[in-house]
Amino acid sequence: MRPTRALLVAVLCAAAALGADVPLSRDARQFPSLSELPPTSLAFQDVALASAGLRAAGADMAWVQMLQYSAGALPEFADAGTGYAHLYELALRVVRLDPSFHRAYTYAAGILAWFNGVDRPDQAASLLAEGLRRDPGRPMYGMYIAAIAYKKKGDADAMVRVLDAAYDDPQTSPPMRAILANIHESRGEYEKALTIWRDILSGERDASEHGRARIQIPKIEREMRRRDAARRR
Repeated sequence: MRPTRALLVAVLCAAAALGADVPLSRDARQFPSLSELPPTSLAFQDVALASAGLRAAGADMAWVQMLQYSAGALPEFADAGTGYAHLYELALRVVRLDPSFHRAYTYAAGILAWFNGVDRPDQAASLLAEGLRRDPGRPMYGMYIAAIAYKKKGDADAMVRVLDAAYDDPQTSPPMRAILANIHESRGEYEKALTIWRDILSGERDASEHGRARIQIPKIEREMRRRDAARRR
């Protein structure tokens, strides 16, 4: 039995044995029908957990699997790093099991809209629009939709203003903060990029981006020295 399937069976057996009235989600929401779950190779896991009244647990497992996919470590989907072709459907798994799982909306939308080589802003906007509809009361969704609209119009200045305003929001994912640093660097705004990378490196919140920060900080410092030397000539 594969590890994921074994874990799933154990969870279901435990729930049945306890006879517990397990909450469907961490927040009260109107839940999508199980027929709205994307038909992935992991559908058995999703339907089994949701049918057992364990939608929040199912969403947590789907979230971990989405992160594994993003890191190229989910065997069922071996294409991560080559365009993230399955990221949208894997994000939908999470949020249709638990519509209040705000991290899944913003994490996936950031990659879909702004990662190099991905460039699927329409999917990002669609995911965020679902967040607005099913998880109301979180301004981040609307801010990201606005930033995507500016990106599609070619208004980079307005896009960056929106993303800068969202930077300190607790709902801004570590990859999105790193994306913003890269955007500033690509615009020649090295001081802003350096400030973001140093901030990322200074706290545990962005631990997943510490490795990239350690690479980017000296790289940007070298770019700044070259720029300053050119200005003195």
